[in-house]
Parts: sequence; C-alpha cells; structure tokens
Amino acid sequence: MSSSTTELVLTWQFDAQDMRKAELWMSSPEGETERLKLYYFATYDRISTYYRWNLKTGRYENAGSIEWTSPWNIKLNLGIREVRLDTMARRNKPTSKLSLNDMRKQKLAPNDIEYKWRPVEGNAADLECLTVSGKKAVAYYQASDHTLTVQPRGEPILDDIVVLNLVHLYRRLAGVDFVLPNTAAGTTAV
Repeated sequence: MSSSTTELVLTWQFDAQDMRKAELWMSSPEGETERLKLYYFATYDRISTYYRWNLKTGRYENAGSIEWTSPWNIKLNLGIREVRLDTMARRNKPTSKLSLNDMRKQKLAPNDIEYKWRPVEGNAADLECLTVSGKKAVAYYQASDHTLTVQPRGEPILDDIVVLNLVHLYRRLAGVDFVLPNTAAGTTAV
C-alpha cells in the first residue's frame, strides 16, 4: 500500500459457516463502482492462510497464517514474525494479577511502535486500535456493518491490524475476547 493522507475503509465478508473464512474488501474511490478484495483468508481445519492483494504485481501474495488451536491458544505468523496471542498482552505492573481487561493491553510493535486494541467505550460491540498513549486512533471496527476503517498511521502495520481484528472477532464469538488464561505470560509486547 502506498502512503496516503486519507483513511482506508475496508468491509469484512464472513463465511456463514466459519467466520475464519473471510474476505476484506476495499471501498473504491468516489465515483467508481468496483471494489477490490484486498485480503482473503483460506481456512482448512485449524490453519488460516491469509493473502493480500499486491497493487504493483496485480496478484495475491501469501502474507501469513493463523493457527487456531483454541480461542485461548492462537499462534500468528505475521510475515517474518511469529507470535502467540497470549504473549501479546501486558499487565499494568509486573506484580498485578491477570484480569478481564488484560487483553486491552495487547500491543502491535512493528518498528518499535506499540498499539493496543480495546472495546469502544459506550459501545462495546465496536473495537478501536489506538497508540499506547490512547491519544491517536489507528483503526476502528464498526460491528453494525463489519467495517474496518484504518487511519494513514496504520498503513505500515495493515496486516497486523487486519489479522488481529479478525482474531478479536473470532474470540468474541467464542466468548473469550479480552480475557487471558491464567497461564498467559503477559510480558512481551509484539
């Protein structure tokens, strides 16, 4: 994706039988009727391979994979980084106990910049991705129309935003989003 000054508006389409089989469509510039399938997730058994449309080559590229062992145990292959979901959370203090809000500390850290996902205050069905300080929006998921809006600052980590948005939606369906198992390490930012 090239750097832009406008937000990127994407719409999820989920398979009726398995939401892990999904497509993410990019809205066209105003005046055009064509939409572009920017990502698709091919899921077989417990592995989803996700593909991203390369605007330069005009082809889909294998961008990574998700191993769905259970809603508690999800391993992400984010390009060259491989991480377990439970290691992407941080406690506020090293001595604090895990709580229902620990997944709010989930971070993305490409280029040493950290972001966090959390439910939107006043509308927990929606999700927002913010800078760690919570002062700058990176992305926003609106549940009512399955729209993911990504701000220009989120473009460099678009794969991470897309994958973690899907993971959060899957975990919500399983009733465990923003909850960590007691075995979670909770010390590594990714």
